[in-house]
Order: sequence, then structure tokens, then C-alpha cells
Amino acid sequence: MKAFSVTGETPEKFMRKIERALYKGELGKFAKMTLDLPTAKITFEKMGVTEFIFQISKEGETFIAKKSNEKVAVTHMFFRSEVERELERIIVRFGGKITK
Repeated sequence: MKAFSVTGETPEKFMRKIERALYKGELGKFAKMTLDLPTAKITFEKMGVTEFIFQISKEGETFIAKKSNEKVAVTHMFFRSEVERELERIIVRFGGKITK
């Protein structure tokens, strides 16, 4: 996932939805989200640290979160695609559109 966009929500409200959804699942044990506009960071920490960092910009009623950086722990390499699929599933569930 290179980016995602959301129309009709603020970045703060949308990221809280993602955070709550992550916490309800298996990833919630290891996930942490921080939002310090214009930067959003999703961190997974267990036997290493993986971070996905997004830069957020607004275009009218839509905000766009573009992945600006990522660090994937060696111990997480095998699970990276599963984690990204779960993030994408949650984002789409709450009305976001994914850019591959």
C-alpha cells in the first residue's frame, strides 16, 4: 500500500477508528498509533519494531495519507504482507480507498 484516501472524515477521527479496530484483533497486542499532523505512524512491536509512516494532506473534503517511510524488522519480514492486508481491510471497512 502506497497511500490511502478518505472522504468526509477528519484524519484524527479516522485514525481512532483504525486504532480501535486494530486493538480488537490479534495485532492490537503489538500495535501503537500516533498522529502528529501532518504525520501518522503505525508501529508494531514484538521481537523487533516495524513502523509505517504516512504524511497526511487535505484536498477539500478528502485527506490523503501517503506512505513516506517504513522500517520493517527482520523478524517481521515473513508477516509483512499479512499485516498490510489487515491494515488495508480495516481502512476499506471504514470507507478509505487504497492506492497500491
